[in-house]
Amino acid sequence: MIIREQKQTITMIEQNHHAHLSAEIIKNWQDIFFKNDPYFESVLYAIKYHDYGWYHFDKQPFLNDDTQLPYSFIDFPVLPKTVLYTQGVDKVEEVDAYAAALCSTHYMRFMENNTRPEVQTYMAHEKKRTKRILTDLAIDQATFDDHVALLQFADNISLYVCLNEPGVSQSNVHFFFKDGIPIALNSALITQSKIQAEWLDNQTLKLTGLPFVPSFSISIKQKVLNKQMIEETGLINAYETQPYEQIKINFELS
Repeated sequence: MIIREQKQTITMIEQNHHAHLSAEIIKNWQDIFFKNDPYFESVLYAIKYHDYGWYHFDKQPFLNDDTQLPYSFIDFPVLPKTVLYTQGVDKVEEVDAYAAALCSTHYMRFMENNTRPEVQTYMAHEKKRTKRILTDLAIDQATFDDHVALLQFADNISLYVCLNEPGVSQSNVHFFFKDGIPIALNSALITQSKIQAEWLDNQTLKLTGLPFVPSFSISIKQKVLNKQMIEETGLINAYETQPYEQIKINFELS
């Protein structure tokens, strides 16, 4: 779950919805980043479903008893993460093996420095899975690395939109993105390691440093829960009874 806390409410965005949003965003650059790419459909599938493992967990969110806020993807316990990560990649592999290898590698980067035995077992399993898929499909490492970078880029842009309040000032941007949005694409069109984002108003986000495409819009699917309702009825009940709302964000490129 992605959460943003306000004084009396909590905005909640499901991880799977954020992933779908990342695919909608990256489609606008498909003629640039996917030009003549035979793996276009697989990479886009990986981007769209890279957080599918969170699907059931986010439908009935957990309350963090330390913070009295819903667990987010940032503070969610590590060992349950290995379960949902594995399940998500398993489901992706049922449809597209190459997409599964991309998702698996994307997840592993979050765990690579964790020394817990259970996490190391998870890492060994996923490394074996990825090696098997790349060998079976005869995918070279450079191509794979480029596609992983594209997945991470799409994830970062969508996370920027979801983690920040629309229209937030530069001084209050989420700490993940204080210096910009990371990008590691191997492209002659992008020479910097981060792109800059600036809210022009509460519906318009300006991106600087990307290949130019016409302005476009996306819609964020979210729920806004009243804290008092959570306290009175419990988090799961409050979440299940609250309807989704759609928030429109316009992107401008320069």
